[in-house]
Amino acid sequence: MTAPETKGWTSSVLGEIWRRNGETREMLLAEVRELSEVQAAFQIGPRDWSIGEILDHLCLSERSIARTVSRVFQQAAGRGLVQDAAPGEAPAPEIDEAKYNEPAGAPESVMPSPDRPLERLLAGLAESRERLVEVSARADGRVVGRMTMQHFQLGDLDFYQWLLVEGAHERKHLEQIRHVKAHQDFPR
Repeated sequence: MTAPETKGWTSSVLGEIWRRNGETREMLLAEVRELSEVQAAFQIGPRDWSIGEILDHLCLSERSIARTVSRVFQQAAGRGLVQDAAPGEAPAPEIDEAKYNEPAGAPESVMPSPDRPLERLLAGLAESRERLVEVSARADGRVVGRMTMQHFQLGDLDFYQWLLVEGAHERKHLEQIRHVKAHQDFPR
């Protein structure tokens, strides 16, 4: 089965975003695919998230980003800000990953639930990724103009920047997963 983000993108901007997001997802999956349920449930401390909780959080967050990206696209289309791509397309988007990687609490809507089976968490991640790629594909071959929605940490973000946040979010939590796995008490 082909990863949804590797579809043939017409837009070089979307193609690059999803190439990078896909690489991050593959690294994340490589870290967690072979974990046991005990390993997935391990917590360094009582207030720390387990790997399973991190995966649940990532799934909830990706679903939230898909809804946000869909809203941004719909609002841009409603205002005539979605145009057929011209030579040069949209400028390459950027986000401030250093600022994004500063510690911040997760919004209540993306707080994880404990004790979900790993198989279910991985299936949820596949479904949430498929949905976000599907929403992204609406803009393929087009340029989405400057319609933004507020991110709690980064401020106003446009369609493309929200897609970058997805990859940055997974990279942030990939490091957190690696930290948990490297802990001296992590079940082997």
